[in-house]
Amino acid sequence: MNTIMKKEAIEIPNTPFAFIWFAIKPYKKWFFWAILFVLMSQFFSISQTYVFRRVVDSISIFWIMAIPSLLLLSFITRRSAGFLINYLTVYARTASIKKLFEHLSLHSLSYFNDRFSGALSSKVNDVGSNVAHMIVQFIYEILGVLFALALVVVILFSTKPILALIFISSVVILIPLNLVITRKQIKLSELMIATRSKLAGQVIDAVTNISAVQQYARRLFEIDRIDQAVREHREADARSDNFREKVILVNNIIVWAIIFAVIMYAFSFWSREIISAGQLIMVITLTLSFDSTLSRLGERINNLMESYGEMKEALSEITLPHSITDKLGAKKLEIKEGVVVFDKATFAYDNDPRKVFHNLSFNVKGGEKIGIVGTSGAGKTTLMKLLLRQHDLLGGGISIDEQDIRNVTQESLRENISVVPQEPMLFHRSIRENIMYGKLNASDQEMIEVAKKAQAHDFIETLPQRYNSLVGERGVKLSVGQRQRIAIARAFLKNAPILILDEATSALDSESEVAVQKALHALMEGKTVFAIAHRLSTLRDMDRILVFKDGQIVEDGTHRTLLKNKEGVYASFWSHQAGGFIK
Repeated sequence: MNTIMKKEAIEIPNTPFAFIWFAIKPYKKWFFWAILFVLMSQFFSISQTYVFRRVVDSISIFWIMAIPSLLLLSFITRRSAGFLINYLTVYARTASIKKLFEHLSLHSLSYFNDRFSGALSSKVNDVGSNVAHMIVQFIYEILGVLFALALVVVILFSTKPILALIFISSVVILIPLNLVITRKQIKLSELMIATRSKLAGQVIDAVTNISAVQQYARRLFEIDRIDQAVREHREADARSDNFREKVILVNNIIVWAIIFAVIMYAFSFWSREIISAGQLIMVITLTLSFDSTLSRLGERINNLMESYGEMKEALSEITLPHSITDKLGAKKLEIKEGVVVFDKATFAYDNDPRKVFHNLSFNVKGGEKIGIVGTSGAGKTTLMKLLLRQHDLLGGGISIDEQDIRNVTQESLRENISVVPQEPMLFHRSIRENIMYGKLNASDQEMIEVAKKAQAHDFIETLPQRYNSLVGERGVKLSVGQRQRIAIARAFLKNAPILILDEATSALDSESEVAVQKALHALMEGKTVFAIAHRLSTLRDMDRILVFKDGQIVEDGTHRTLLKNKEGVYASFWSHQAGGFIK
C-alpha cells in the first residue's frame, strides 16, 4: 500500500498582498536585505548629482574621485540587491505554485468538472509569475523610487525651498490622480484577464479533443468559437492598453509643466546669482533624471494593478473553500474485514433537482464480490465515486467496517481502495511511472510481475524504450486496450483491500480478456469487490449482483437466481444482450 503521507492543508490567503507576504515570509531575510541594498544604491546614485555640483563650483581631486567611488558603490549595492531579488523571486514563485497546487488538489471532483483544467493550470502559473513580478515592482519601483524622490526633495530644499515645493507638487498631484484612475484600470485588467483565460481554455479544450474535432469535421466550427473568444479578448486587451496610454499622456503633460517650472525658477535664481552654476546643473540633472520616473508613474501603478487584478482573479478561483474536507481530528481508516454499508444514502449533483439516489441502502460483507448492473445513467459509476468520497451525500451515510467515511481522512480512505476505471487515467510519463503510481516504492520485479498478470508485459517489451517509454498525454501513444491493461497493472500493484472495477475489461479483445479475467479473479481473492459491467458474462462468478434502475436497487442475487425470474430486469438484460453487452 502506498505509504506516502498526506500533506496537511495550509490556509492560503485569497487576497494578492496577503498572498505575496505568505509566499515571501519563509525568505523574509532576503526580502529585507534586498530592500536595504536598493535604498543604498539609490542613495549613492542620487548623491552623484550633489558631487557634480561640487566639482563645477570647486574643482578638487576629492570631489573628482568621489564620482567613480559613488558609482562603484551604486553598482555593488544594486547588483547585491539583484542577486538577492533573483533568489527571492525564484523561491517565492516556485513555493507559490507548490502551495496553490496543494490547495487545488484538495478540491472536489465537482469543482474540476465545472472548469477547464488548462485554465486552472494557467491561473496557478499566473499567480506564481505575478508574485515574482510584484516583489520586483514593490522593491524597485515603489520603495526605491519613493526613497529617491525623498532624497531629491531634500537636495532641492537645501538649494532653494521653492524648488522642492514645486517638485513635491508634482508628486502630490500625480500619485492621488493615478490611484484614482487605476480603479478603472483594475476593472479593465480583470476583464482582459477573464477573456484571456476563456480563450486559453477554449484552445486547450479543442486541442485536447482534436480527435473528435477531426472525426466530426468540426474544425471550422472550433475556429469560429475561438475567433469569437479572440475578438472578446482583443477588445478587452485594447481597451486596457489604450487606457494605460492615456494615463501616461496625462502624466507626461503634468511632468513637463513641473520640470519646466523647476528649471526656469532655477535659471532665474542663477541669473540673479542666488545659486551657483553647480547648483543650477545639479537641479537640472536631478529633475531631468526623474522625467521618465514621474511620467511613467501611472504606467508603473497600472502594471502593479494589472498584476494585482490578475492575481485577484486567479486566487478567487483557486482558493475557494473546499466542499469536501476532513473533519477536525479525522482518523485513518483501518480495514479488517472490508464490510461496506450504504445506509439511506441520498445524493444529487449540484444545482440538479433530480436525485441520483434516494434512501439507498445495502450491505456488502467483507471479501464479498458484488456485480453492479444497470442501464447507462442508472448511477453505477456515481455509486463508486460516493464510496471514494469524491462527492458528499446529501443524506444518509456510507461506512467501511463501521467507520463512517466522513469521519476518516480522505487520503486513508482512497489508499484502501484500488480503482480500474472505464477510461484509463494515464499521466504523460513513462509506463514504469504509471504502473508504479499504485505503489511508489515498488521494485522493478514487482512491477514486471503485475504487468504480466495484467497481460501488459509482452506489448511493453516490444516498445523501443520498454518500461521507460512515454505514453503521451492521457496515454494517446497506446491503444485503448493497452491503456486499460496498464491501469489494471497499477491496481494489481496497489493491492488495496477494496477493489472497484468499472468496466475493467471493456476495451480488451477476447483473447486478452480471458487471460486478464483469470488475473482479476486472483486479484479479487480476499478483497471486497465492486465490479461494474455491461458485459454480463463477466459477472457470472460474482457472489451477488445488484441491479440498478432509476437510482434504486430493483434486484439483488446471484447470476443463477436472477435468471430464474424470467420477468425480472436482469433476465431481460441477459436475453437482450448482443455479444454479451446490455443493449
